[in-house]
Amino acid sequence: MVPVLVDGDVVISDSYAIFLYLEEKYPQKPLLPADCRLKALNLQAAGIISSSIQPLHMMAILKLIEEKVGPDERLPWAVHHIEKGFQALERLLEDTAGKYATGDELYMADVFLAPQIAVAAGRFKVDMNKFPTLRRIYESYESLPEYQASLPQRQPDAA
Repeated sequence: MVPVLVDGDVVISDSYAIFLYLEEKYPQKPLLPADCRLKALNLQAAGIISSSIQPLHMMAILKLIEEKVGPDERLPWAVHHIEKGFQALERLLEDTAGKYATGDELYMADVFLAPQIAVAAGRFKVDMNKFPTLRRIYESYESLPEYQASLPQRQPDAA
């Protein structure tokens, strides 16, 4: 599934573009912290997710992997590389995480991280106990009504 934002006559279908659009449109509720160190951490986390983890959730990429390593090795290969990305995120966030990825406010890293953990744990059966910081953060997301409302099964147009 590809995220799509429809705002009047504006249609945006790329996570980064959606994020930047919302950041500009609603400056009163920023998704990037003012602190430059925390801003950099959020950008780093989103980069790891969008370049190293999220592509492995795409069916087209999984088919390509299957062609290269065979059907029996496709899932273990993907899980191995998803876990490598989670290891990098665990190291990146373990010293700054609060209730959420970079403290006690929701920011960009959280917006990118929540769905990736959900897919990795659900579809790929990644053991999140290996990543205690990420697991704890995800539990915080699950308690949010906004997160619950955003789940794909609650979207009328999700395919």
